[in-house]
Amino acid sequence: MSLREVARLGRLTRAASQLALLRAGLASGAFAALAEPKSADELAEALAAPPDLCGALLRAAHASGFASRRGGRYQRSALLDWLCDSPEGDAARAMLDQAALSYAPALDRLPALLGGAPRPSWGEEQEVARTARASRLLEGRALAALDRVPGVRRARRVLDVGCGEGTMLAALLSHYRDALGFGVERAPAVAERARRRLVAAQVHRRAEIWVGDVLRQELPAGEWDLALLNQVLHYCSEAEREALFARLLGRLSAGGVLAIQTPVLPEGALARITGIAATAALFDLFLHCHGTLSGLPDPTDLQVRLRAAGFARVGSVSIVPGGSLRYVWAQRG
Repeated sequence: MSLREVARLGRLTRAASQLALLRAGLASGAFAALAEPKSADELAEALAAPPDLCGALLRAAHASGFASRRGGRYQRSALLDWLCDSPEGDAARAMLDQAALSYAPALDRLPALLGGAPRPSWGEEQEVARTARASRLLEGRALAALDRVPGVRRARRVLDVGCGEGTMLAALLSHYRDALGFGVERAPAVAERARRRLVAAQVHRRAEIWVGDVLRQELPAGEWDLALLNQVLHYCSEAEREALFARLLGRLSAGGVLAIQTPVLPEGALARITGIAATAALFDLFLHCHGTLSGLPDPTDLQVRLRAAGFARVGSVSIVPGGSLRYVWAQRG
């Protein structure tokens, strides 16, 4: 084995350990305590924890770039400031938890799955809640991208299918003050958090959250100018996708738009160099490890299917550079 291969193997094993360190430091309150410089003894006093363990944690955090050191005192890095104190911090911490508690265990089962073991279902309450929290991380970018989708700015009645905790619907209604919103969410506990989110955003008088399945239960009367599918397409089988497209098309107003937010598998050297290709491919593998999830769609094939469903115009808008996360949109004639 060459030194290059040894170094690469070291980076992989180190990344797994650093993820565990990051989550432990956040969960224990150690990193929150480092908002101000502290020595190992001062951190131990703040946490009522063993000084030797605090010292080892601080050294590991410093070596990993999570903390700076001046003399014998340590202070958390800009990354930890962001994770601890920023508005996006909770969503970012949920992404860390997903990597450790959802993705890693799913991939650990891969040898058994390749040997023919049944694929498990996805959708335990904690998984659903964690996914809803993590989905908020790029909502600002998603809202800006949605603004570039044809017809969205004119939308007055908005249907959000699989609305999660309602943060995207709340942001959209705050952005478009004349719009009315209706969110659909399967999980009752998540739907209740969505209602509270709308109240906190002071848009609840223009919105309603409904618990149910849009494919199996009747929607409120009337047509919709905009229907949203934000990060929910991989929860649907191929047959369910086609049925969903047909049902939403039938409920859109003339010129109404279906906007589908979805990750895709990017190609090209830049995507490989930046790690975006690996991130998307690993998420796609995670999806395939479950019997109740579907793989990421091909954006060109998705547009073909939307046209086949009867939509007059189709297109896409990138949410992040490179287009690994995008809105694929379809407009009714």
